[in-house]
Amino acid sequence: MTETFSVIASVIRSVLFAIAAIIQSPAATAQLTPGILANDSYWSDGKAEFDIFEAQLMRQGQLRKCELLHILFRERIDPKTLARVDDPKRSDATSAIRMSQIWSIPVGLIVEQGSIVVYWRVDSASLAKLMFIGSDSVGNAASKIEAKDAALNYTSETYRDGTAVSAIASPAGAVFYDELPLRVRTIDWLKPEGEFEVPLAPSLARFKPEKVEFAPARLSWKTAEKSIEVAVKHTMGSDRFVLDREFPFLLREWQMADGSRLKMKRGLKADYWNYMKEGDRERALKNPMLEHPD
Repeated sequence: MTETFSVIASVIRSVLFAIAAIIQSPAATAQLTPGILANDSYWSDGKAEFDIFEAQLMRQGQLRKCELLHILFRERIDPKTLARVDDPKRSDATSAIRMSQIWSIPVGLIVEQGSIVVYWRVDSASLAKLMFIGSDSVGNAASKIEAKDAALNYTSETYRDGTAVSAIASPAGAVFYDELPLRVRTIDWLKPEGEFEVPLAPSLARFKPEKVEFAPARLSWKTAEKSIEVAVKHTMGSDRFVLDREFPFLLREWQMADGSRLKMKRGLKADYWNYMKEGDRERALKNPMLEHPD
């Protein structure tokens, strides 16, 4: 009997040690959190985060200079259609953070234009919808991921290959490459440095449909006096992000695996929809009240 209890105790100790090892591992302790997504005070002013980047984007094997915008704003979406809800009386609407990434790149005689829009649910910090719309002056391309009923639905339509529709099996904690500009700002910064792993899918910003597959990516970070540097190592290489050390952890630089680079030129907190007239851009950029606080 004593021998039996000894064996049972040994097994219990082994299980407890295994659980402790899992809990203490960097991959399990460091997570992407709701962070800025759920911060009411940051979004309650009714303004958008409007960040202007000097960009060099790799196209046809060369870096092309352009301006790229990141616009983040809290708005409400329909829980079923995931469309924007403007009616303030809609009690069933879901609160979400929307990020728009917009660019226009001269490529020789033509121009490539693109827009990525991402919605994250505020209550769960989960992806609700991810869309890409683009034109390369030859034709248009569109890709969309919608998260409904614990499933990811993928639709792609391009002038090269027509329309494709499929369901995607999404592993727990999965992230799309196009989410990274905000997702890296939601890392739990309890430690001055650390690392963890997430399943990562490639960008939807492409002009031909490709199978959406997740592969392990390792996120690591280290803090300095005024900045945080985040590295994301994945199957295509490594991306490097430089963030502000303090909330809201603004993205200052992004070095992409393909050689593309972003560097923030101006950062505003502005009701940009009220700056649509001729000369309003210059007026907004000269207004110190719209600057992000340092």
